[in-house]
Amino acid sequence: MSGRWPQPDDETTVPALWLYTHTGVPNNAAIPLLSPKVTVNIAQAVGNPVSVSGDHVDASFEASKVKVGESITLTVTTRGCDGKLVKNAPFVIRREDAKNRQGVVNNTNPVHVGDTELTTVQTEYRGVTDAEGKATVVVTQDEGPGVKTHLIVASQSYPTLTDGVDVIFTTITSPDTAQANMYGHMLESASATLNGATYTFTRPKLAVEAGNADESVNDTNETWAQFTWSGADNHCDVLPDAEQLVALRHAHSTLATYTGWPASGDAEYWSSTKDQMSNYHAAVHMNSASVVRAPNSDTLLVSCVDKAQPAAHPQITLSPEGPYKAQVGESIDLVMTVVDKDTQKPLPYRYMELFIDPAKNRKGEHQDAWDNQRVTVSSEDMRASSPEHYTGVTDVNGQAHLTLQHDSGMGVETPIRIVMPDDEGGSVELPFSVIFTVITSPDVDGANMWGHMRGVVDAGNLYKRPLLAVEASHKDGQFDENNEEWATFNSVASATAQCGVGQVPDQSSLAHLYSEHPSGKMESEHGWPTEDYFIAADSDASGTVHVNLANGDSNKFTNQPNYLTCSANEMVAVLEVYFNDDPMTKNSDAVAKVGEQIKLNIHSANALNGMAIAYTDFTITMANGKRRDGQSTGFTDPSNGEMQFDGVGYVAGQVYHGITDANGDATIILTQNKGVGLLTPLSVAPVDSLISTPVSRSVKFTVATSPDTAKAKMWGHMADTITVGDWTFERPKLADEVNNPLRTQEEDNETWTRVDHTAAAGNPDAGGCAANRLPRIDQLEALYSANSGGAIKSIQGWPTLINYWSSTYQSATTWKLIALASGSEFPGSNTSVYTSCLASDNPVPAAITIEPVDPSQWYDGSGVHALKVYDGSGVHALRRLRSQRGKVHRPGRRRFAKYRDARGDRRRIAGLDHHQNGVADRP
Repeated sequence: MSGRWPQPDDETTVPALWLYTHTGVPNNAAIPLLSPKVTVNIAQAVGNPVSVSGDHVDASFEASKVKVGESITLTVTTRGCDGKLVKNAPFVIRREDAKNRQGVVNNTNPVHVGDTELTTVQTEYRGVTDAEGKATVVVTQDEGPGVKTHLIVASQSYPTLTDGVDVIFTTITSPDTAQANMYGHMLESASATLNGATYTFTRPKLAVEAGNADESVNDTNETWAQFTWSGADNHCDVLPDAEQLVALRHAHSTLATYTGWPASGDAEYWSSTKDQMSNYHAAVHMNSASVVRAPNSDTLLVSCVDKAQPAAHPQITLSPEGPYKAQVGESIDLVMTVVDKDTQKPLPYRYMELFIDPAKNRKGEHQDAWDNQRVTVSSEDMRASSPEHYTGVTDVNGQAHLTLQHDSGMGVETPIRIVMPDDEGGSVELPFSVIFTVITSPDVDGANMWGHMRGVVDAGNLYKRPLLAVEASHKDGQFDENNEEWATFNSVASATAQCGVGQVPDQSSLAHLYSEHPSGKMESEHGWPTEDYFIAADSDASGTVHVNLANGDSNKFTNQPNYLTCSANEMVAVLEVYFNDDPMTKNSDAVAKVGEQIKLNIHSANALNGMAIAYTDFTITMANGKRRDGQSTGFTDPSNGEMQFDGVGYVAGQVYHGITDANGDATIILTQNKGVGLLTPLSVAPVDSLISTPVSRSVKFTVATSPDTAKAKMWGHMADTITVGDWTFERPKLADEVNNPLRTQEEDNETWTRVDHTAAAGNPDAGGCAANRLPRIDQLEALYSANSGGAIKSIQGWPTLINYWSSTYQSATTWKLIALASGSEFPGSNTSVYTSCLASDNPVPAAITIEPVDPSQWYDGSGVHALKVYDGSGVHALRRLRSQRGKVHRPGRRRFAKYRDARGDRRRIAGLDHHQNGVADRP
């Protein structure tokens, strides 16, 4: 009833009152209540027994919020009911289920409170406030997925009276938007500088943000929008071109500049760059910066850019410079380079067309039949849409390697045009011609076709080739064979008038010539016409002898047309070319390191008798340098392949002119001081000799930045290992040397594999190390010390653009990285960087012992062996790691040991400073 005390039931036991007091011992007791009513005045508590607050408070989330890898400091305060601070009060901290931004439970990689990982919601951190009634506790979540965790703090004396605080650790792989799954701090935009201009790119859209997405892809707990190419073009006001996306990737390829944008798998992003194939465009792999073609129907990620590149005005050049002439069956290798005419900057990924126009012979005549036997073009960057039309794109350096061949050629000149659109609606055209010569025509103006028939054939004696009708002054007629009109002779008299007295070969000489080149080889190997006989000097009343050089037949004739070869009595110079004063190298190539010298030896001799010919003029022509796979493009070479001849620089297509001395000798010192690891073909030819066939040799200058393996792109001499003291370090792996590279990195024209720490510590197939072969940080420090000041790159050749993994812990979830370029060290967790492995296993610790620095702190009594510590004090302990053989293990300077306490909760001993004797002390 209103206004009355509640009445206990007379039939029930009178309840007891449990009272607590702030002072005195005991401080609590049950007080039985009597049936008579007694007024008890209980004052409301002035303060809570425990309260907690955190720093880095974000008011919009009403939580402490930092990035994964950073820390939040909690302040715990304990008070009495009177509101006064209570010193040395024990408290516990536990957590509720962590939740993502959409409220979904995600307990992956939970928070650490102090040294305790709150593995489950029952796991507790235990602490005690100080003499002021306060305690500070550091909360971390180094591998957090981007979640909010509610922490509950309770006084140990009053477990039902609690306070709480929310902590959020944001991840870079999620954007800071309410539509994201996880709490994140992804960059909304990122910048990159290209050719002096700065471009700003926006992050890809989440699927829920882009209402017009064609598909979606899951990446690191988020679902991202994907578009076909037309969808991407409509999605962006300005869709970046491939060059801009590559610049973006390079600008943000390190841990410090990482954007967090989706990059799993191939991570293909659409570009606006047109491909040579219709209905295709270029896509950029943001993991490797490689540019690939993708059909417009593919669905890829999209980042928009604030502006397009300025309009370019392409300027096309070819290296070497023309004229371009080769023999049928050979090839002409050209490097096409495209730069902007105004800035001279390369124009990569530019669309182009190449047209093969109708061919013509040496007299400028065309035959329709030749249209079905056109020059062919081979290139990694071009495709044939028809025999006379090719399309392609320039590579990352604004170049394309063109290999032209005319294996079915008739000795014609083929006009070719390269056409490239500019950015203002017009086009730029570069016309040039290539000539592929045939052996069945001589290289003279009077020939119908372009040829390279040798002027002299050596078969013990020297014989001049037959003459064309236009060359002969004493011919009796002419005969058409192999598209040429050859002079014919009916008598020894007319033959002698043409050759000179004693210069018409006799029957035995012609028979010997045939025996040296039987069964049609005079035509197939030397191109001579053989449908008719060759006249001999043997003549009598019964007729004149002639010999068939196709089959060796010989008989006499009277007044019949014959071909004519004259014996040569001129001095005919031939060249021997070898290296480093060693004639045994005249059939091989020379190899040296970039910066070293190669001596080129040239000796001129008379082909008739082998005697030296003094003061013989010769030329040396350089071709384009080739990387290991024979390509002349696909690498960066600021020197443009320049080679020094006696200190003077020459590039492809330029001709060095030299002369032998009085002994017929010449030496040239070749160097390539800025080479990038190329094999350079050289063509050495005598000037004004009847035997003008050039001698082909090649020189190779290797670089330290490429290993000597078939998997490398460039020719190199990087050592496979470096030994420092007792440790041998293996060089990093090229991407082509591993089965499944996680990511790749371009550096110094090679593609190196990048691995995360999991792969680095035990996955050789991905480019990492075998178990126990990932070096410790002290071992990598020794490697740096032995190769400091940039020597690891300049002398050893190792890539240093990004850091190297160690096996040494930085924290419980991070490991130490080292920059071998500078020796600087950093923490790393889920990044992918370079790795060097040890050639042999590091010893494995098999036992851990912990003992006090002060042995007097041991307590042994009543069957107990333990450390004895007074309340409020601490103990300095030593931890020793021992191998299976009992030897002290040297684990590096910092490791984290995890253990479980008597409650089964996982804890860690952090910050142990290890010494080289394998001992660590920890207060």
